[in-house]
Amino acid sequence: MKRVGFIINSRVPELASLKKGMPPHAFLSGWDDAASPMSFMRFRWLADALRAGESEWRYELYRPWQTYEAVVFLKSMGPHCMALAGRLREEGTCVIFEANVDYYTRFEGEKRLDAMAPTSEQRANAVAITQYANAVIASSRHLAEVCRTLNRRTAWVPDNVNLKLRPSRLQTAPYGGGSLQLWWSGMAAKLFEFLAAEDAFVAVADHVHLHFVTDDLAGARRSWPLEVRDRLEKFLARIPHTFHRFHGVSHLLGLYGAGGVIVSPRFLDTPYNLSHTEWKISLGMACEMPALASPVPSYVDVAKRSGDGAVTICESAQGWMEALEGVLSQREQLQERGWRAYEVVKQHYETGVVARQHAAWIAETCARAGS
Repeated sequence: MKRVGFIINSRVPELASLKKGMPPHAFLSGWDDAASPMSFMRFRWLADALRAGESEWRYELYRPWQTYEAVVFLKSMGPHCMALAGRLREEGTCVIFEANVDYYTRFEGEKRLDAMAPTSEQRANAVAITQYANAVIASSRHLAEVCRTLNRRTAWVPDNVNLKLRPSRLQTAPYGGGSLQLWWSGMAAKLFEFLAAEDAFVAVADHVHLHFVTDDLAGARRSWPLEVRDRLEKFLARIPHTFHRFHGVSHLLGLYGAGGVIVSPRFLDTPYNLSHTEWKISLGMACEMPALASPVPSYVDVAKRSGDGAVTICESAQGWMEALEGVLSQREQLQERGWRAYEVVKQHYETGVVARQHAAWIAETCARAGS
């Protein structure tokens, strides 16, 4: 058995971390960040899939007393992570940095949300560990291209979808008469992305119902500039919609089981959005819903892999208008398009498929380091 330790969101189990809220038992069990998707999607689901597949690779939370073939710094960086990475490499352990955000590209444009623009400290920390690591894993093809300028040993491993969480029964005929159900999920603070295509959605408002699966809307309103807040309030007043509180991926997929169409409009003028993964659309596609999406590179990758109509890339405001009018006028085709959407997730993004990709890159990195 070959062990791989994971450090998640910079939670290093060390004495200094006791002051940061680390439970004492983390020295024995590892320090998880159970509320983070990074923990369950890019670590726990992969670990379970490899174990179920009887892989020689065992993924577990990093524990200081254990010996590992490799340690993955999953969205983990900064001085304490770099210090540990140095000790590990001196001991002959491979250090792998796993990136899911473009902290590297400087952004001087309009900041609609502060969290979407890296700080100087974040950029410096990300550059340092990316250059130092034996290898890098990036969560989108676009981000991998960015990381490769700093470390040529970079691989793209996409986000994965645990199909075991799919509802056992899906709505079989959601595309008949009445309003077409459109679904979006994400942080409420990012609802401003709808302003990238607001006119198109308003134009079909009499024929659709928007569902937002999200978190703290009140807190999000306080984070938006006044102009953005006013535009969003006017947008929401003009289109039928329902807010659903997010209670985890299983709950989200249960909602998606009602059927409809996944939508993901995005502004494409920020490095953050350009490097974003396909997860926002692939989760809905796993529940047999076709997707309409802005040309985020990861969405384009899914579209290229998909059967006809599974993903429609909306290149502009006019493109959104045409795509929305298209799904409304061709409802009888949506069920078939949804099946194609599910098939591409099953073939390329299912947890077991991605786990094998992930482990293969770990194995290649370790073999190269030992040769």
